[in-house]
Amino acid sequence: MNIEEIAESHKELFPNATPESQFWKLEEEIAEFENCENEQQAIKELADIIIVCGGLYRWFPKTARAVASNYVYDMGVFPEKEVNRKWNVNLKRKWVWNGKTYKHEGNDGNE
Repeated sequence: MNIEEIAESHKELFPNATPESQFWKLEEEIAEFENCENEQQAIKELADIIIVCGGLYRWFPKTARAVASNYVYDMGVFPEKEVNRKWNVNLKRKWVWNGKTYKHEGNDGNE
């Protein structure tokens, strides 16, 4: 799954999302990435960054591609399997809009 495909289904899954909400979510995911303690955790967080860039792509495709590419380049890997896994988890979650970003409801153990 690439960021263009994520952007298409993002519209349906996150109808209230805005460019600003995606930038807030991106900041959150980058902070989580920066706090990773090992490579396995970093790959999971990199997948989250790519997914958020898929949402951001709806409004700012060049910025979304640049940010995703930067983190992929730094890690030296595109975690396609993890992106697909996490996006499929997201599709099954119940999402709640808090006025700023979306958060999933409950702990589904699929992180």
